[in-house]
Amino acid sequence: MQVLRKLLGSGVNFLAVIKANGYGHGLLKIAHLIKDSVDFFGVHSAQEAFTLLKSGIDNQILILGPVFEFQFPMLNPAKVHLTCSTLSLIENLHKNGFSFPLHLKVETGTHRQGFPEEEVEKAVKKIKNYGLPLVGLSTHFANIEDTLDHSYAKKQLKKYLEIKKIVENLTGPIPFYHTACSAAILLFPETHFTLARAGISLYGYWPSRETKLSWQYKYGEDGPTLKPVLSWKTFVTEVKNVKKGEYIGYGCTYKTTRKAKIAVLPVGYYDGYDRKLSNKGIVLIKGQRAQVVGRVCMNLTMVDVTDIENVKVGDIAVLIGEEGEERVTADTLAEAAQTINYEILSRISPHIPRIIV
Repeated sequence: MQVLRKLLGSGVNFLAVIKANGYGHGLLKIAHLIKDSVDFFGVHSAQEAFTLLKSGIDNQILILGPVFEFQFPMLNPAKVHLTCSTLSLIENLHKNGFSFPLHLKVETGTHRQGFPEEEVEKAVKKIKNYGLPLVGLSTHFANIEDTLDHSYAKKQLKKYLEIKKIVENLTGPIPFYHTACSAAILLFPETHFTLARAGISLYGYWPSRETKLSWQYKYGEDGPTLKPVLSWKTFVTEVKNVKKGEYIGYGCTYKTTRKAKIAVLPVGYYDGYDRKLSNKGIVLIKGQRAQVVGRVCMNLTMVDVTDIENVKVGDIAVLIGEEGEERVTADTLAEAAQTINYEILSRISPHIPRIIV
C-alpha cells in the first residue's frame, strides 16, 4: 500500500479492490487489516458489501458489479456507492425510493459494463431528474495489462475524457473520476484522476509480465518492489515407497522411472489447487522443490520427494510462498496451468483458514 500510495501522490483517493474474497486472501481479513489506510473498498456484489457492513467496516464501499432491486434494503446508502451502467438501475432506485451515491460507468472499448457515449446524456438527465446523487464517473481498460502496445488503452482514455466533458456540461465537476486499475496505476499517471482502484498489485503481484516489461521500457529500471503477501501451506499426510514402473493417481498419467518416494498432500482442486497442475505443479518441502506427479485429485495431491531427505508425515508443504532459497508464486502456478495469477489466487477456496502472521 505504501508503494502504491507513493505512485499515486496526494489528492488521489485509494480504492482497495477486495472482491472475490479479497482476491482469495480473505474478504474480512484484508478489510480489517487495511481499513484505516484506504478511502474506499471495492467489491463486486451487494452480498460482499453487506458482509463488510455487518462486520463493522465503516469505510465507503463501491459495488463494482450489478445490484438487483431486491438487494437495496440490505445496503446502507450512507456507506454504499453503486456502479450505474443501466437505465433500469436508475428507474428501480427511483421506483423504490432509494438514493445511493452513483458512479456512472461509461463504455470506452471494453464492451462489458457501461453506457455508450450516445446514451450518457440521457442517463445523466434521468439521474438528475430523479434527484439521485451522481458522485463518480468511471471506465475500465480492456487491453492495458497483457500488451506492450498501449495504443488501445490510450484510445479508451481519450474517449473517457470526451465523455467526461459531456457529463460535466450537465452536472459540473463531480468528486470521483476513476479509470486506473493496477496496471494503469503503475504505468500511466495521467489515468489516476481523483480515485484509483488497486486490485492485484495490492496483494503484491504485477498484473502481468508485460506490465513489468512496460515499466522497464518506460523508466529503464525494474520498478516498484511488489512482494506477494500470501503464503499457502499444507501438511504431508502420507509418505510411501513406490517401485519403478508403477503408476501414480487417476488415469495412470504418471509412471515412475525409478524407485520413488511419494508424499501425499491433503489438498486438491476442491480447495482451489488447479487440476491443470497435474504433473506440472511445484511444491516446496524442506526448502526443496517437489514435483506434482499424477493427476491433482478433488482433495489430494501427490508429489515426488525421492530426492528430499527425511520427509515425514507432518512436514509442511508450501504450495505458494518461500522456503529457504526457493519460492513458488501464483505466477509460477499460473504459467504451469496456462492461466493468470488472478485466477490462481481468487480460486483458493474460502473454506481454508486465513491466518494473519
